[in-house]
Amino acid sequence: MIHRYNYLILNGFIYMLAVGVMIMGASTAGAQPANITCRVLDPELQATYAGACLDGLAEGAGEAAGTARYTGQFKAGKKHGKGVKVWPATGDRYDGNFADDRKEGTGIYVWGPNSAWPGERYAGAYRNDQRYGLGTYEWASDDRYIGLWANDQATGPATPKMRARARAYAEAAAAVGRPGIAVCREMKVGIATLERIKGTVMTVADDGVSVRIDDPGLMGHVLHGMPVNKGTLITDDFSLWTPC
Repeated sequence: MIHRYNYLILNGFIYMLAVGVMIMGASTAGAQPANITCRVLDPELQATYAGACLDGLAEGAGEAAGTARYTGQFKAGKKHGKGVKVWPATGDRYDGNFADDRKEGTGIYVWGPNSAWPGERYAGAYRNDQRYGLGTYEWASDDRYIGLWANDQATGPATPKMRARARAYAEAAAAVGRPGIAVCREMKVGIATLERIKGTVMTVADDGVSVRIDDPGLMGHVLHGMPVNKGTLITDDFSLWTPC
């Protein structure tokens, strides 16, 4: 009788355990397994992800990282809603609204110390990943443009400093904007010392020049988040290079 009693107790325990597992499974139906791979569609953010997930895609609040880092809202694997995206290589940072992985609505973009435009800042409206509507652009030189934008370009009256920069840019483009020309750029070393690096213009576009580094100097410089080595290809502003 003792053995049979123990057997009945054991069977009852197993039954209750099975019922509990079934109830737990029913109560969590539709939940994501803990080890599911939750995808982020932005190619710059596909190394790691932590946050809410739905049907294998990032959904709701989350954090993702890769060549860039993002903290904010997701929808169907895309940045959607309020968020902050940072590019560590250049130090650039965007804090604002997204829709379908694009900057949309209002936001603030600050160019980092290793970018082509360190210290510059835009705060205003975006449409389809471009500046569009009313916005304010500030230069490190304390110049400021407040006005309308369309297709990422300022469309209102230019400030005097904007006109002066446009003339200087056109002159620099004419001087170095030819493939094959030897060019030089000064790089800051410490607080006040400058060192010259040398290169060759490879291609020319409306927004800058592509330069192959021939002589990187001695200091191990970093430009736009990239180490400046011999053979490195750098895309840069016309005005920062001179013929040499």
